Amino acid sequence: MFQPKPTISIEVKITNRCNQACVHCANSDGLGPGQDIDWQLFNLRVEDWALQREGSVYDLKEIRLTGGEPLVDFEAVAGLARCCQRLGIRSGINTNGLLLDSGRIRLLKESGVGVLKISFDSIRLATYGRMRGRLPSLQPFFSIIQDLVENRFKVILRLTLTRDNRDQLISCCHKAVELGVAQLQIKPLIRSGRAVGLDSFLSRDEVNEALLHLAEASAGISLPVEILCWPPVAGSPLSFKVCGSANKIYVSTDLTCSICNFIGEDRRTPLGDLSTSPLEDIFRRRTAGPWIKQINGHRLVQGCPNEAVFERDSA
Repeated sequence: MFQPKPTISIEVKITNRCNQACVHCANSDGLGPGQDIDWQLFNLRVEDWALQREGSVYDLKEIRLTGGEPLVDFEAVAGLARCCQRLGIRSGINTNGLLLDSGRIRLLKESGVGVLKISFDSIRLATYGRMRGRLPSLQPFFSIIQDLVENRFKVILRLTLTRDNRDQLISCCHKAVELGVAQLQIKPLIRSGRAVGLDSFLSRDEVNEALLHLAEASAGISLPVEILCWPPVAGSPLSFKVCGSANKIYVSTDLTCSICNFIGEDRRTPLGDLSTSPLEDIFRRRTAGPWIKQINGHRLVQGCPNEAVFERDSA
């Protein structure tokens, strides 16, 4: 009987440069000089793999471009997206959206980009400024999102839930509906990168209470809402994705590969280096290692900084 291959996604860090310096950045990236990936070499590794994909241990489902802010190096973004387009692999971008304009949106469409996940942490200018950096107005940001929706991109808004924006959760959901996006994703703040020293974390009970209120307030709306990196809340109709890295490989700007960028480098297990190794070697090591653990019936990546949240009985 035919057994389909397991699927995997790659999240590739285009650059550690960024046009913002968010207080909760998992990578501690920000303004100033930094390192950009050798995107031509990355493309070469993917193209070489594609020639032998029938014999691969995985079916490569998607390549997601992230940063830093990936659009800081727009040439790399377009080049990687075009490579995916040639090979029939889905591509998407994780971005703050601020470097997009009508011309770049058109070029991304031509390059085959299908999904844009856009950071959407507040509908209040002051809160946005505290979390992500000052802007003169949020209206241009909202206009960019509307432009993407009108150009038939799948737009997913991603909100990092903290003490700073908890009171705006329902309003942000309604704004997402107004903008016509495909989905709202909510990720409670994770102790990683620059966020480690913040005092903005909510307790598990506070997060669960906020999510239950959101479910009540959003009952009947058509917008799908998904909670990331969090145990399901009993009685909640919302969708929960316990671990976004359970079927993923993360490629850093220096082409070293691991599983999850939320795990600190001192606890992160390398899978190999694409500057010297074929992609299939990375895939095979990914299948071989004990990278996943079970906590209360949930599959988490080893070393996840959210382990304590899952260790409590989720029933």
